[in-house]
Amino acid sequence: MSSNEIRPKQLRALLLLLFIVPLIPTALMARFMFDALNNERLQAFERIQLLYTDSLPPMLRYIPSSEGTTTENAREILSRVERTSENIVTVRVVDADGKLITGETNPWGQIIAQAAAPGIRGASVQLHIAGPRVIDEAIAGQRQILIWTGSLTALAVLLIAGLAAITVNRQLALHELKNTSVATVAHELRTPLASMRLLIDTLRAGRVRDEKQTREYLDLIANENERLGRLAENFLTFSRFDRGAQPLNLGLISPRAIAEQTMKTLRPRLDGVTFTFDAKENLPEIHADRDALAQVLTNLLDNALKYTGEEKRIALRINAVADGVVFAVEDNGIGLTPDERQEIFRPFYQADQKLSRTREGCGLGLAIVNKIVKAHGGEITVASEPGKGSVFRVKIPTV
Repeated sequence: MSSNEIRPKQLRALLLLLFIVPLIPTALMARFMFDALNNERLQAFERIQLLYTDSLPPMLRYIPSSEGTTTENAREILSRVERTSENIVTVRVVDADGKLITGETNPWGQIIAQAAAPGIRGASVQLHIAGPRVIDEAIAGQRQILIWTGSLTALAVLLIAGLAAITVNRQLALHELKNTSVATVAHELRTPLASMRLLIDTLRAGRVRDEKQTREYLDLIANENERLGRLAENFLTFSRFDRGAQPLNLGLISPRAIAEQTMKTLRPRLDGVTFTFDAKENLPEIHADRDALAQVLTNLLDNALKYTGEEKRIALRINAVADGVVFAVEDNGIGLTPDERQEIFRPFYQADQKLSRTREGCGLGLAIVNKIVKAHGGEITVASEPGKGSVFRVKIPTV
């Protein structure tokens, strides 16, 4: 790792900050909105107060004096003022001692305007705002603007932080994948290379009994060399599909022909295996890459061979469905847990860590299968339970 490369701990700290930091501007925006709304409410109250402070005396000036009783005069004043207030204020008429003559008995808030009541000695008319609803209606427009502005700003901050977090998380995943791939490759290369070196050193030193043992050692070297070749081919294939640099040579092909090609390649490894091949008659042709699908079946069958015990029962079945052809590979192997079924198509994932160190493979087989199937517009599913084997189904759409 170079000195300029960001380390995983730094990436994780940055990821944590990307979750925490957006809360600060979001909280500040919420506080700003709260303060702004309170300010708008105060200003609305002051505007209403100023309006009625200026308008109440002229309004009362034009109310003619009445010869009625104090209560009757007060009610007349109340009626005249209420008709011009548009339900914005409530009206009270009180005497010189502040005792209510007529009007609202339980007004909301403080007095916003007061003036002498015409025709009633010592009495006055008091106006109060008719409840918080009046203030809310007065600032409805500004409140909507503030809410939308604040919400969009907070959403933008969270969206930017989310995108940054996704990028950092992806970098973490790539870093872990790189470390996993390096460790896996190192292990898988070391085992056959060590075997080959031991066998070659033995041959070079002449420590063999006869020609039969020499031939046996050469066969072992050839097998290890083939193993290295498969490993290298898997890495190259995965890399090409991962970069989108693996073109498919599509054409109309028979599903049975692909299966027969695969079984011919694997025939030596199927010796001693209870193998069943079941392909329905008159299967429709599929638009696919013959070699790529053969690799899919090869990898699935290879996986079945690898993770079954001494008594291997494996089946390859092909049948037609409404909109495609399904290849199913069944085995009586170790099976998979629900969590493992979610992970097995991830590159370099090993379902059984103990077996992964005693059986060849780097965890790319099913990842390659998944990429090839998706490149054909198909889908792959797996049904499995621990200790009860697995069934992998690959569906390829028909023309």
